Amino acid sequence: MGELARFEDIRIKMYPRDIQKHKEPHFHVILSDGSRVSVAIANGRILEGKLNKRQKDLIKAWMLIHREEIWDRWNKAIAGEYIERIEPKEI
Repeated sequence: MGELARFEDIRIKMYPRDIQKHKEPHFHVILSDGSRVSVAIANGRILEGKLNKRQKDLIKAWMLIHREEIWDRWNKAIAGEYIERIEPKEI
């Protein structure tokens, strides 16, 4: 599916069709070096790949801020609906 967000050296995408591989709702983190990491939506657990501490902290913060929107995009994606980007929140 599409790109949900982009910040620093991180892109976040959602490919719900590969739920057979991970068996739970998740998103993908693509780093500028090409590394890929799968992260569980429910708890932020890394399902596959590795992140350094800074990257983990950024992803956790993003998830806390956008939890409802992430679940909304997952539900739309598995229903075959268009998923829009998650815009940054103003603080």
